[in-house]
Amino acid sequence: MRTDRTGTRTRTRTRARTSLRPAAVAVTLAAVGALFAMPGAAHAGTAPDAAAASATASGHGLEQFQARHGLPRTGSVDPATARALRTASDAELHRTFRTAADLGPEELANARTVIGVGKGAQIPEQGQVIALMTAMQESKFVNYLTPVDHDSLGIFQQRPSTGWGTPEQITDVPTSSKSFYGVAPFGSNPGLIQIDGWQTMPPGEVCQAVQVSAYPDRYAQWEQFARDLLAQEGPSVPPIP
Repeated sequence: MRTDRTGTRTRTRTRARTSLRPAAVAVTLAAVGALFAMPGAAHAGTAPDAAAASATASGHGLEQFQARHGLPRTGSVDPATARALRTASDAELHRTFRTAADLGPEELANARTVIGVGKGAQIPEQGQVIALMTAMQESKFVNYLTPVDHDSLGIFQQRPSTGWGTPEQITDVPTSSKSFYGVAPFGSNPGLIQIDGWQTMPPGEVCQAVQVSAYPDRYAQWEQFARDLLAQEGPSVPPIP
């Protein structure tokens, strides 16, 4: 009977649709599972950017600088790295040195010495910032034991020929720091505290007043770096008499 056959067909189609639903769900779940099982495919566009951001945030600027210049990624300043730093542009140096953690271990130790000598001489924090700015611009806290420009030596690139002391005094970081601050018992150049009104002058101008550099405007670019460096390292640095 037609009605019965139509009803039968209707019931058959209904059962068929019902039986297909679990299969469709299974296929969908399998596809989703496969997608999540392939993290590289799901995040291929963002993973390298995240890794790069993480490396920058973690503070390995010196290692990244070495990699860009084809140097071993030691995180320490060897002679080849020191030469590359001397010729790098300001833009690259700012990309390299964002925080204290971007310095090499010896260079960070030298920065801490500058802070410690300032504390020992009762130099206000503003004066310590100025000293850090100066050393950052002049050497990135690399203690140059052989001349780089004329007879300039040490972290402040002081010159024996212009009255900053002997090469041995200039390349001794505590002694050269005392010379910069103006508290060393030798030398013929005015240091920080001999600059009239230094406390109220723009920090970059004070750096130049002490250093008498051919590039007077380049010190100011390191002011924020120096302030952050002092804030991070200063509290744990003991005074150096």
